[in-house]
Amino acid sequence: MHLHRHLPLLAILASTALAKSTLTTFEQIQQTLNTYPLAIDFKNGPLFTSVFTQDAFANYTGPLSNLTGIDAVREGLLASVAGLATQHQLGTTLIDIDEDSKEANSTTYFTANLVSVAPETAGSFTVLFGLYRDDLVETKEGWRISRRQLEFMTPNLGNLTLG
Repeated sequence: MHLHRHLPLLAILASTALAKSTLTTFEQIQQTLNTYPLAIDFKNGPLFTSVFTQDAFANYTGPLSNLTGIDAVREGLLASVAGLATQHQLGTTLIDIDEDSKEANSTTYFTANLVSVAPETAGSFTVLFGLYRDDLVETKEGWRISRRQLEFMTPNLGNLTLG
């Protein structure tokens, strides 16, 4: 199966009007969280608006600490995976929803596989293990992450200069 056949899926995910009318609040939040790996792995800058608020704050540690605003988050993350083939996988997720305030928070385990495609390091890889702690808010466009904190859970594997 060819990857380009699945690219229309990204447009569907970006359309929250349909999602808001057919999914529960929990499912809408899950859809937002699940869109993140597609945005970063496909290096799809516009799709980040389906994940983060305009004024989002994200701390991914190191050079990606204290990113403020969706432009900084998107540009920082996309720059960090330039020259890499990536696959982010989400695992166990707990979501706590405060329907009255239209806010939620979640904790999600992740594994990120990063493989260099740059000629000088081709084939080098890093595997990252951690969790995301997210605060989410309901916007007119749907649920979005307003604050993200990455926490590594174990030592990372492979060529750590890649991640």
